[in-house]
Amino acid sequence: MKRVFRGLFRVLKWLLISVVALEVLSFLAIVGSNYILYGHAREGSRAVYDAYTLFLQPHGLRPTAYNSMSEDPEKNRRVWAFGGSTMRGATPLSDRTIPSCVSMLLNSNRNGLHFSVYNCGVNSFNSLLETKYLQKMLINLEPPDVIIFFDGANDVKYFLEHRDPQAHHGYRRVRALIESYYQSWFGLLKPLNAAVYASFTKELYDKIMQVAVPVNVDSPEFASMMDAVEKRYDYINKLASAYGSRFILFWQPTLWVEDCTVAPFVKAGEKNLILDDERWATVRNNFTLPYNKLAERLANKEYFVNFRRILCDRQVPCYQPDGVHLTDDGRLAVADFMTTVLKEKLQLDLPDSIADR
Repeated sequence: MKRVFRGLFRVLKWLLISVVALEVLSFLAIVGSNYILYGHAREGSRAVYDAYTLFLQPHGLRPTAYNSMSEDPEKNRRVWAFGGSTMRGATPLSDRTIPSCVSMLLNSNRNGLHFSVYNCGVNSFNSLLETKYLQKMLINLEPPDVIIFFDGANDVKYFLEHRDPQAHHGYRRVRALIESYYQSWFGLLKPLNAAVYASFTKELYDKIMQVAVPVNVDSPEFASMMDAVEKRYDYINKLASAYGSRFILFWQPTLWVEDCTVAPFVKAGEKNLILDDERWATVRNNFTLPYNKLAERLANKEYFVNFRRILCDRQVPCYQPDGVHLTDDGRLAVADFMTTVLKEKLQLDLPDSIADR
């Protein structure tokens, strides 16, 4: 009998050691990939809980440079710009974000109008969380004249990770906290059970799903995601109209979905030895297929503007090494294209040259 218990103890001991070792290795893999992709140990940035959106940046809206206000309310126009970290600005300088550049360009108008652009970008947000954030803003503030969403990358990213139409940043951890209690008797140990469901091993599994497991665009989950995204944007368009605002969805450019020829010296300046979009065929296909399918679904919407190819003619590096975030030149170029669209939709009199603006 002692031999049986000794053998059972040995099995349990090595099982526990294996589980801990797997978790430690997964932790190291996650931290290493975060350093490669983002330059620091954690994905995303420091956040605080928010009842409307799950989380927000601690300091709220990022300041926007070049905003202008008139004493005459009839001459003032407000623009809310939603998106993820690309909209918020992957730069320490707030005057070089996309909203700041848009504000600078819009305020060169010759209509006598004064524009204030609000940077509502939040790191790691996709359209699902942005919609909740918009609802919060409309409840608490006077509605704007224009509502901008700058989307694409994060909607694709979180679907690839979780293969769920309602996926978002922190999806698994939040589900674990809420659902694990009643899933099994083990759920009575709520903190431990939630930790298991939100483990680094499961997070590593999600990362592998994103970069190594080909996406099936014929799956029911993908069809549900397409329907959910379309309905979400249609709802936002109706909501904006009800408040007297104009909604514009800009489908963001990324290096991973480019299908055009770019000057070789520019491509060389944007490449990273590890993050090379031409070597990672599965990653490129995984991002491109959902990105294009969503763009095709939304193509005929009056609010949709496809920015996929706007940076094809660039003569300087516009992408950071991760292929999603933009350099100073990239943000200015995107802002210029946005301003051109706003010029047409708002019938603004703006200088033709960005230098004149």
